Amino acid sequence: MKKGFTLAEVLITLGIIGVVAALTIPTLIQNYKVKQASTRLKKFNSVMRQAVMLSEIDNGSIFSWKRNKNIKDENNQDDYVANAMEIEKYFDTYLAKYIKYSELEKNGVIGNEVSLKFFDGSSLKIHNGGCLDIYYDLNGESAPNESGRDIFIFLLCSDKSEARTYLGSENSYFGAYNDKNISSRDDALELCKEISDYCSLLLQYDNWEFKKDYPHKL
Repeated sequence: MKKGFTLAEVLITLGIIGVVAALTIPTLIQNYKVKQASTRLKKFNSVMRQAVMLSEIDNGSIFSWKRNKNIKDENNQDDYVANAMEIEKYFDTYLAKYIKYSELEKNGVIGNEVSLKFFDGSSLKIHNGGCLDIYYDLNGESAPNESGRDIFIFLLCSDKSEARTYLGSENSYFGAYNDKNISSRDDALELCKEISDYCSLLLQYDNWEFKKDYPHKL
């Protein structure tokens, strides 16, 4: 006579499996999110640098590209319409044909920005400032939409003096947001803890990897 499992044994086994799953699945999901975030940041960094390199072949050095920076109105306030038109012209002239994207939106009146959506679900918004302020969102419109968690800020500088001020070298043109001249990982870590807008700088030090001491949960 073959002896099978009793109902109690089956229930105990299923209970153990459930407990193990409850303990491990959240960790697996979090590890996947962290890995995906790192992969997308590395890809974005590469895409932007490659786009500039290709554009320079056609348009000359990025430091010769023409753009009116941070246009003000008669009250010395940001002129959203003029800035939007300027950034649209700059994007169309120097970057559009060198970046692959799924959707383009130009918010001429309301946003002072150009918005792109990529095929992997990530997106970016480009603002006209001293440099171009670039807000890269790992998962587009999906939550949490918070800097340091799924939004990371970069700069694209086509003026050597701006590049030296914000990126630390007149030979740099693209990198993490850094207007405080932070020059060490320890300082970048502390700044990321205090002001999440600077977390892209910490990640740049860490080759776009989320180390164990990264202060914000994705």
